[in-house]
Amino acid sequence: MTAPADDTRRLALMALLALWVAAWGLSVMQLLAEPTGDGFTRGMNRMSGFLGWQGVAGMIALSLWGVGRGFAKPSGIRRVSAVPLGLTLVLLLALAGAAIWRLSGQP
Repeated sequence: MTAPADDTRRLALMALLALWVAAWGLSVMQLLAEPTGDGFTRGMNRMSGFLGWQGVAGMIALSLWGVGRGFAKPSGIRRVSAVPLGLTLVLLLALAGAAIWRLSGQP
């Protein structure tokens, strides 16, 4: 039987994972929303909403990773807790790569 502390940690991990999935889903919904406004600002609300919710999801992912570090090293729960942080880092690398590519003068 598991200790009550492990059960509490597992419950916190599940709650944080549910919050992360919700924030990630809201960011995708913001990205797929209809653009509003005219000219340069047309669609800017979609990108700012997407990046805002991704920021929230990134903070939750960091918390998930921290809670998951308390589990035994070879456990699957510990690996699952690192997935959201990995996806956040992939998104950051993609954004940095796009910015560098754009600044390098490529069309």
